[in-house]
Amino acid sequence: MRSLRLAAMCGLASLALVEPAIAQDLDPVENMLETVVTALTGPIGRLVAVLALVAAGFAMFSGRLNWQWFLAILAGVVLVFSAETIIDGFAAPGD
Repeated sequence: MRSLRLAAMCGLASLALVEPAIAQDLDPVENMLETVVTALTGPIGRLVAVLALVAAGFAMFSGRLNWQWFLAILAGVVLVFSAETIIDGFAAPGD
């Protein structure tokens, strides 16, 4: 019983002596995520969106357009390229 009480007191003492954790350096993760966003919303993403819309236009031209497919492409293009604006709209004033 005494050893259990001593262990508990040591544990509480060690908690009292712990300093706040130093913030982790998350720059590599942030840089990687920025690269992904730039790839999806930059020239590569733009070219993929153009190709998808060209394919939808060709399907419409040939009379084989699936309207659900077309609307999914259109909504995807709108969401991908307006995502930053949408998210910025949720930011608190003054941020």
